[in-house]
Amino acid sequence: MNRNLRTRILGLALLPVTLVAVLLTTVFLLHSIDSIEQGLRTRGTAISRQLAALSEFGIFSGQRAALGALSASALGIDPDVRGAAIVDPGGAILARGGELNPAHWPSLARIEGRHINADVLLFVEPVVLRRLPVDDIYGGVESPTTEAKVIGYVMLELSLREVSARVKRLIAIGFVIAALGAALGGWLAFRIARAITRPLLAANEVVARIAGGDLAARMEVNSAGPLRSLSIGINHMAARIGVSQEDLRSRVAEATAGLQREKDAAERATMAKSHFLAAASHDLRQPLHALGLFVSALAQSDTANREPALVAHIRSATDTLQNLLDSILDVSRLDSGNVVPRIAPLALGPVLERIQRDLSLIAEHKGLRLKVRATDLWVSSDAEMVQRILLNLVGNALRYTRSGGVLVSCRRRGDQVLVEVWDTGAGIPERARAEIFEEYMQLENPERDRAKGLGLGLAICRRLADLLSAPIGVRSRPGRGSVFWIRLPLQQPAAELAHLPSAMESTDDLARLGGTVLVVDSDPLVRAGMETAITGWGARVVVAGGREQAMIRCGESRTIPDMAICNLRLPGKLSGIDLARELCALYPGIGILLISADVSEATQAAARAAGFPLLKQPIAAGRLRAALHTLLA
Repeated sequence: MNRNLRTRILGLALLPVTLVAVLLTTVFLLHSIDSIEQGLRTRGTAISRQLAALSEFGIFSGQRAALGALSASALGIDPDVRGAAIVDPGGAILARGGELNPAHWPSLARIEGRHINADVLLFVEPVVLRRLPVDDIYGGVESPTTEAKVIGYVMLELSLREVSARVKRLIAIGFVIAALGAALGGWLAFRIARAITRPLLAANEVVARIAGGDLAARMEVNSAGPLRSLSIGINHMAARIGVSQEDLRSRVAEATAGLQREKDAAERATMAKSHFLAAASHDLRQPLHALGLFVSALAQSDTANREPALVAHIRSATDTLQNLLDSILDVSRLDSGNVVPRIAPLALGPVLERIQRDLSLIAEHKGLRLKVRATDLWVSSDAEMVQRILLNLVGNALRYTRSGGVLVSCRRRGDQVLVEVWDTGAGIPERARAEIFEEYMQLENPERDRAKGLGLGLAICRRLADLLSAPIGVRSRPGRGSVFWIRLPLQQPAAELAHLPSAMESTDDLARLGGTVLVVDSDPLVRAGMETAITGWGARVVVAGGREQAMIRCGESRTIPDMAICNLRLPGKLSGIDLARELCALYPGIGILLISADVSEATQAAARAAGFPLLKQPIAAGRLRAALHTLLA
């Protein structure tokens, strides 16, 4: 860059000097060459006229010898005279001297310098016979005019060789002068460029150092020359930038410290919220689980026959509380980043059949048609997450559809499967289609009626879809209905994995239980609820608050339990998984079911590694009975 700048400045300074030198030299050469040619023409004209005047008497008297001598004498008048000749009016040569080119002579007429070839200039001057006026002194008569007659021509050729040589010498001299002028101008331009570029380059270097963060960089003021004011200004600028940057650094440090304090406070608040939700997840799920079991037992008692409305209201309140707690804790769990999808081949057909079976009663109660198109497509995804998304979408469609029905369909789109939930509801305005996936957003529930949902279903769907990297969205026409859709990656059919019954699976067709069930849980309400519900289903129940009590109770009853329900959290250092392993060693063939309010990924991974099924508290009575029926069978 330094060399480029110096070259540009030198070129800008040298260009006008060189142009002036070339122009002046050109003018001088043109003027000198014109003067030389004009002098040659003047001399040629003078010589030819002089010879014409001297040749008049020789032509008139016919003295050719005199004419020859006159022609020869012309060669000595001027060194540029190449040859001379005297001809008669017909063009016949009367006398000649030197080298001539008669073949190139034009017609006879006065010519004052004409090129007949590259090196010869021709002059032609007529020889005129003049008669002088004579006075008749005797008769007193005077001739009024003078008569003139052309009696010949003088032909003069001048050589241009000497002139060409002089022109070449002048051109050489002109080039030398131009070169000297350009050299002098270049030297001056170099001095000027160096005087300017040095401080400019120094300024550029200082500015680059300042830009790189070296705020102590300064220019030498004394060596700046004509740009001294520039160096002073740059030094002042650097000083002001240093002060400004220090001030900015202090402000940034203060702002960063403030942000760090706010970040620490937010992290502490988040940690406190996480601790609170963890405590709520365990402390609230335990009594809620027991309450659900008591309600299930109450529904099968004589009281349900006497007070069916009261039992239905209690069950409705319990279900609403359970759904509320599950939704809030699910949103918190998804936001924490602890949920990791378990991707595996999944057949969509059984999932859709289960959704139709679970929600058909709700559709019939509202007078709606729920139709699910059968499909044999498979996807690669998390079975539990996909089922949860579709349950939420179909349940949401049934909740906001007043007439008509809901259709669930699957279509293949390239290497993906498009699952759509169509409804004939009121539709969604375009302005609200992006907002409906936010928490607590409900378009038709300004009074916050819990019967219309909590506004968390679609928010959970979006979070689950993000975890699955599955696009989710909605199309809608106000007044005509909406279509919620999700795209899942296509998968080739694979062997379907065994799974426990759905949380909402009907238990009406299940037979009464048999055998002995050991329930180990530290919460007395949970133990009481389990005992009441399982006893009502036909099985014998042995309850214990921990490992030692479980061993004592089994010993006292002198019975071998057919299966055991163990909470993961037990008093002491022993966990539910450890107790389950000990029971399997003591009673080979015993069935194990783990329950826990903590459903983190680590907990689920530990249960999977031990090979025991895990259910999340609170457990719906129907699912618990179905699980017991499966394990006891």
